[in-house]
Formats: sequence, structure tokens, C-alpha cells
Amino acid sequence: MFQRANLLESAMNVAMLNAQVISNNIANASTPNFKASYVISQVQGEPNDPKRITAKVIKDLSTSISNDGNNVDVNTQMALLAENTIRYEVLTQLASMSFKRYADVLKGV
Repeated sequence: MFQRANLLESAMNVAMLNAQVISNNIANASTPNFKASYVISQVQGEPNDPKRITAKVIKDLSTSISNDGNNVDVNTQMALLAENTIRYEVLTQLASMSFKRYADVLKGV
């Protein structure tokens, strides 16, 4: 019963980590030799029965878009942040709906 809630929780944790990483990238957009990081997520478990979502942060060392060695494109990062914000809002709405269903079941509605 709570498997969906656990999956939503881990997805929301990944989205929060992604927001932190993107914010750090944006904050360091003018730092010489700073390399942007990205979050890679993966679903653990069977395809029809996922257990949780795990994430790891990787650093893009292969590129450089400015003469100072920095590879942060602020426009790309802002687009990624907007996408992640929408994803997080959808996840919070799904979690809210799930908890409402649990509450309705407990009330006997």
C-alpha cells in the first residue's frame, strides 16, 4: 500500500538533489575552471514493481564553453531548473493525492 508513497518519496528526493546541483551550477557560472554537474537517476527493482529511485551526481569534465575553462551555460541550466521544478510539483501533487486516498480509506469513505 505504501510502496507508491515510497517511490514518490525517492523521486522527490532525486528532484531536490537535482535542484541543488543545478543551483550550484548557476551559482558558479562565472567561476574559472568550474565544471557543471548533473544528476543521473535510475529505478531499482522489477519493471512492474519498482522499489526506489537512486541518483548519483556526475561532473561534466569533457567540455568547456568559455576561455576560462568553465562549462556552465546559464540558459541551459535555467531550462533544466524549470523542468525539474515542474517535475517536483507533479510529484508533490501525486503524493498529496495518495495521502488523501490513504486518509479516505482510514475514514471509511
